[in-house]
Amino acid sequence: METGSSDRAAAELAELKELEMTGFVEAAKDPLWVWPIIGLLAGFFLASFGIESVLVSVLATIGYVLGLLLLVGTVVRRRGVQPRLSNMPAALKRIFMFYGLGVFVVVAMLLGVAFSVNFIVAGIIAFPLVTIGGIWYHVRWRVAVDSLVAA
Repeated sequence: METGSSDRAAAELAELKELEMTGFVEAAKDPLWVWPIIGLLAGFFLASFGIESVLVSVLATIGYVLGLLLLVGTVVRRRGVQPRLSNMPAALKRIFMFYGLGVFVVVAMLLGVAFSVNFIVAGIIAFPLVTIGGIWYHVRWRVAVDSLVAA
């Protein structure tokens, strides 16, 4: 009797763990093509301030926000489930925190370039940095999720 209930409890625990990992696994399946689009949106947004037109800057800001909303909304609808930060495994938290630190450094660097050189140059630099950084993050996330699921 004891064995049956412990087997059932183990099976329920494994099912719960799999359910908790579902959001992280689904996020790992997101397409990599979203990062060049995010890079382009960020680059155009930043470069728009170099044109010195309020209208261009406002339109670029609206385009940036709407573009990100559309892109993220499409990916989330396709995914169907969101990962939660509250129960994120330690390996994924490390990658997430490292990526967040990288974003902070890149933003500071781009703003430095924008204010010391030119916003258009900063926008041009933003595209490859955002694209490469996002793809790096995404691939590391996939590898970590695969190793967590295999464990």
